[in-house]
Amino acid sequence: MTESRRCSLETFWHLLQNGPQKVLLLDYDGTLAPFNKKRDKAFPYPGVREILDKIQLSGKTRLIVVSGRNIKDVIPLLGLKQLPEIWGGHGFEHLLPDSSVQKKKISATCSHNLQKAFLWAKEQGHEINCEQKTSSLAFHWRGLKEETKEQLEQKVSMAWEPLIMEQDLEIKPFDGGLELRCTGMHKGDAIKQILTECSKDAIIAYLGDDLTDEDAFKALKDKGLSVLVRKTYRETLADCWLKPPTELLDFLHNWNRYSTKI
Repeated sequence: MTESRRCSLETFWHLLQNGPQKVLLLDYDGTLAPFNKKRDKAFPYPGVREILDKIQLSGKTRLIVVSGRNIKDVIPLLGLKQLPEIWGGHGFEHLLPDSSVQKKKISATCSHNLQKAFLWAKEQGHEINCEQKTSSLAFHWRGLKEETKEQLEQKVSMAWEPLIMEQDLEIKPFDGGLELRCTGMHKGDAIKQILTECSKDAIIAYLGDDLTDEDAFKALKDKGLSVLVRKTYRETLADCWLKPPTELLDFLHNWNRYSTKI
């Protein structure tokens, strides 16, 4: 790994091997799985399920998926033998080890405006571009021509701007679209809560690809290893950069190797 912001992991693997508590945090889309225009077909890269099953079943790692998707949509895509802990909707949903789901309350104004935004998109003929989530509405344009993307971004932004005046909602860009999100929770907040449950000497890593993962990278700063997983580099708060799928799989195999090594 010779590119800018790639880092030597030798020290980290040594720490992981000797760490009393091991926590692996993983984004889903773009990190564990390549993007797919058919969102229900965005399955993990070949080999990812198998190595995650090994990590999960070893009992040595607290494995946590932190996704912008709803939990119910992540589970069948992951397809793991044993369900990991999952934070969905950027942290608004939390699947606990006992299979119960905690949900952060969303204001009536927020819910009303999200539905209003979806109905607008439907009336404009853009229903297929929309992904309705627990606490947000994502408008996707991945795979479209650049000129079309720019037109859609301007159109969607203009339609959504009046809806964020109440301050219950915010507009956030992501890799391939715009998202109208409830305020009050993001991936960084989920990481902060997880950190309160970890010992001070826990060895922690977070892997993510998108702009929404920058909140998590920031929350983990100086407390663990943050890893940008993308085929092309971009400016980031992450400590290092890995190209999927090969370097991602190498990382996961090394995690399994060193976390179970005696």
